[in-house]
Order: sequence, then C-alpha cells, then structure tokens
Amino acid sequence: MPHPDHEKNRATWNKQVDLHVYHKEYKTKEVIAGGSSLKQIELDALGDVRGKSLLHLMCQFGLDTLSWARQGARVTGVDISERSVEVAREITQQAGLQAEFVRSDVLDLIGRIDKQFDIVYQSYGTHIWLSDLFQWAKVVAQYLKPGGTFYMIDEHPVNILFLPREEDYPPDYFATEPERTLNPNDYCEQDVHIEGEEHVEWQHPVSKIVNALIEAGLTIERLDEYNYYYYKYGPDWIPYAGHDGFWLPPDGKPATYPLMLAVKARK
Repeated sequence: MPHPDHEKNRATWNKQVDLHVYHKEYKTKEVIAGGSSLKQIELDALGDVRGKSLLHLMCQFGLDTLSWARQGARVTGVDISERSVEVAREITQQAGLQAEFVRSDVLDLIGRIDKQFDIVYQSYGTHIWLSDLFQWAKVVAQYLKPGGTFYMIDEHPVNILFLPREEDYPPDYFATEPERTLNPNDYCEQDVHIEGEEHVEWQHPVSKIVNALIEAGLTIERLDEYNYYYYKYGPDWIPYAGHDGFWLPPDGKPATYPLMLAVKARK
C-alpha cells in the first residue's frame, strides 16, 4: 500500500525533474560527455568498484548511478518518481552506458528486484524523505550480499539547529511529526513554487539512522562528519577551495558544527 505522504512527494518530484535535469547545480551535460557527478568523499569511501554490482537507492535521474557505471560498476538505480526514471533512461542512452532503473518507493522495494548487490549506495538529500527508517534499513539489508557494503552520505541531521530556515517550524532535532510545506519552492530555482503540491519531510537523529542499520543486522564500520556542505545552501555561500563540489558558509570558513554525515556499514 503506497504511503500517502510519500505519494505527495512523488507528485512534487515529478514536477521538479525538468527544472533540475539541465540546471547548473547538476552535472548532466558532463556525465553525458564522459564526466562524473561523484564527489571525492564517496569515491574514496568505496574505492575500486570495477566489476561490482551496485544498487543506488533514491537515485533521482541517475547521475551518480551512471557515474558509478563509468567507474566500472554494474548498476541499478531506484527512484519513486516515474519522470526521474524516464529521464535517467534517456541520459543512459545519451551517455552510452549500461544501467537498470526501477520505479519504486524505496520502502516498498522488497520483491521488486530479485537479486542482491555488493554495494548499496545512497547520497545527498535523501533521508529526509523517508517516513520509516527501520523499514528502509530492512530494504538495505535485504539487497546486500553477505559481506556487502552499505554507504550513505547526506546532510547532517543536527544542522536543522543551525542553518537559517524559511519555514514556520521551530528547529527540533528530535521532532517526530513530519514537516509539511504547501506549494514548496524549488531548491534550484528558488523563485519557482510547485503549485498545488506538498513536500513532506522527516527529521531523523543520528542515533535513529545508526540503530536502524544495526537492528537490520548490519555492522557499522565508520561514521564521519564534515563541516562543509554538498550544495550552495544560500546565495552568499562560498565554494570550498580544493574541495570540488562543496560549499562553505558566507564567512568562508568551515562551520563550527557538522553539515554532512556519512555512514559505512557491512552485512
């Protein structure tokens, strides 16, 4: 049974795909031309992926998925948005790569793919869209081969307490109710509102992320925190010199609080 709030997000994402696919914040043209959208952190974390099978959860229109394919992995991407999957398949053809894409809510994925993978990967801007981390972790465990690696990198949940926000929700690190935004503005085209739709986001403390993976039977190997960000959070944020694709707060210094979180686990 589809989760009603996930379905609201799916409708919103379907409308946002075409705003994003060739936006300067994304590297679609670079990936098609032979480049990569991957950042050095995840490349270092997973190392040589040649010949390995990789499942990319919540892959959007597949730029990272295809970039892992270019690194030599055999890749499958999953996303809730049918428009994202459609565009991902188009980009795959244009890039001359091989990849499979599956349209599914990640929480409903079990049974829709009938194989396991050496690596399950999830990146940047994803965990806030998950209503149930314990079901998510079961999906991760289901699709990892014994000895396989799970790796996720995303915004740090604690940054809700530090980053300026437009919404009328007081920051609460331990919030249990979702945050709902009607007619949300697009994060790339911030003057554009997705009229008639609703974004629903969930706050997950670090302990919940880690404990969900442990409860699903995974062993945590590393937990890393970073005091810089994966996208230009505001118009006055500054590129981090020597760290391609990452950004610093307006004062040009690494933050005094964590902005990103990475977890590496093994089955």
